[in-house]
Order: sequence, then structure tokens, then C-alpha cells
Amino acid sequence: MKKVLLGLVIALSLVACGDKAETPKENTKPVVKIGVVLPLTGANSYMGKQMQEGYGFVREYLNPDIDYELVYFDDQQSSAKAAVGVKKLIDVDKVDVLLTGTSQTAAIAADAAQNAKIIHLGMSSDNRFTEKDYNYTMAPAAQDETAVLLKHMQDMGYRKIALLTANEMYGNLVEENVNKLAENYGMQVVFNEKFNLGSTDYRILLHKAAQANPDIYFIETWPPEIDILTKQLLEISPNAKITSQYAFFISSNPELYKGRFCLNVGSNDEVFKKAFYQKYSKKLEQMSATSYAQLALILDILSNKDKDINETIENNKSIFGKLTLDGRSIRYLPIVEVVE
Repeated sequence: MKKVLLGLVIALSLVACGDKAETPKENTKPVVKIGVVLPLTGANSYMGKQMQEGYGFVREYLNPDIDYELVYFDDQQSSAKAAVGVKKLIDVDKVDVLLTGTSQTAAIAADAAQNAKIIHLGMSSDNRFTEKDYNYTMAPAAQDETAVLLKHMQDMGYRKIALLTANEMYGNLVEENVNKLAENYGMQVVFNEKFNLGSTDYRILLHKAAQANPDIYFIETWPPEIDILTKQLLEISPNAKITSQYAFFISSNPELYKGRFCLNVGSNDEVFKKAFYQKYSKKLEQMSATSYAQLALILDILSNKDKDINETIENNKSIFGKLTLDGRSIRYLPIVEVVE
């Protein structure tokens, strides 16, 4: 493990320094060119903008020793555009490091990063793409996410779950973990069906789920589908209890979820949250927190390239608390929060 992570540091150090190592200059910091693939326009542009705020706050709050440049590509949350963006950043912009913010984009970037031999750090609880060389993830472990949420549901007295999951990578992973772990928390999945993305009418599916008389509906998808499903479910069952692993905190319609709980990757660092509020005049948002922590960790590793990598990660003052290593996956625990 140490050898793998040491390789990360060596690779990043070499690309950061480049030819400048032959003609060093006084007071000149090494420069790292970091490519970032985000949805900056389109339906989920608010997610990309939150992440930009998190990346931007690193330079102001952390004041890192490493000099770096961020090169953005707008993929509009499209797989086809993400593939184009990854290729452009690597082949045209010649980035030294690649950052992605979703499981979908991380999976697309994995082969390209391995072929180009550049480090790719994705934010995804699905670690399957880390099987490829040069690919790393920073996120809670998928089973840990589900376990934390199920434990909270158990504490709230829920016993019967209606599980509705999007037929895509993350939705399928959540379905697998809920079915595997529910019994451990005294819970039963009484309804379990998938749905396809892109629909605007899920009423037939929701009527079927309601007939199972669940205590709570566990709906796993992202905006805009989570908003559509929630609105239509509340039309059918106005008092329905609803949860999701993360979607409530990245919805563009947070009022819809007021008073409801789900997982969040927010921070308990009150000093950091106060500083973020003073900068942006709003509370710390999930995607801003994750992007800040992702970039801060990369820069911390580079700044401590002469130290043991395991020690650097374990001692990283992450806004998420203690970080742990699992292969090429860097893990922390999520928290359950109520949407205010």
C-alpha cells in the first residue's frame, strides 16, 4: 500500500516540477495543472457551481504552499460530454491531475487516466474504478453509507422499507447494500423495484409501492428525478416518510425536503463552516464540502512528499474528520442530517 501511494506522490511531484527542475529559480513554487470535469451548465449546473466554490475556497482558507492552476470542463452531466472533456483535458490542456465529482464521470475518466499515467481522484463511494492504475477515490464506503442511514432509520422506529432505485451505477449499488444489510437492523424490504432515468411520470410505480404499506420510502436517485418522484409520491400519500442517501442535500428544491433526513457529507468543523459562510453568505453545501476536501488532500500530499503517505492521510486535517485508507480508496464516515 505504501508503495502504491508513494507512487502517487512521485508521479505528482514529477509532473508538478516538469522541466523546471533543470533550471531552478529562487522563490519559484512548483505548478500543478489540475483538470476538473463538472456540470457548469444544464439542469445540474448548481452542483458544479457549488463545487467551484469549494475548490475556490481552498486557496483562500488553506493558503497552500503548492502553486496550482484549475482547468475546468463543463460536461453538463452528460456521459458523452464527460468523455470529450476528459480527453481534451489530458490531450490538449496537458493536465497533471484529474478531478471528477460523480460516480458516472469517475468511471468514464478511469481508462483515460490510466492510459495517460496521471492521477485521477474521483468523489464516489463506488470504488470499482480504482481497480485501474492511477485512479483513487475519496468518499465514504458504499456499505458504510447505507449502514449509517439504516441505523438511523432503526432508531426512528422504521421497520418496513419500500426501496425504489434508479437503474444506474450508484442506484444499483445502493439497492444491493440495502438488501444485504436491512435485516441486520431489524428492517424488511417490502417493495423493491428499479426505474429508468428521464421519465416525468412515476405514478404507476409509486402506487404499487404504496400498496406494500411501507413505513418509509427509500428513493435513490439524483435531481431532477428525486424531485419528480417525491412530488408525485406526496400527491399519492401526503404523509409518506421519505429518505435517500444524499439527494435531498443536492436538490435545487430544498423546500420539498424540509424536515426530512438523509445522509450528508457536511462538516462538523464549526470554524470552517463559519469562514465559508462569511465568504459566500450561505451555509456550507454538500458539493462545496466534498470538492474542498478533495483538492485540499491532493495539495496536502504534495506539500508533504518527503513524509510517509499513510501518515499524511491519517494526519490530514480534513473537514470531514479522520480519513482512513482502503486500497486506493480514501474513506470517512457520512452523517445523517435533517434538511432545515
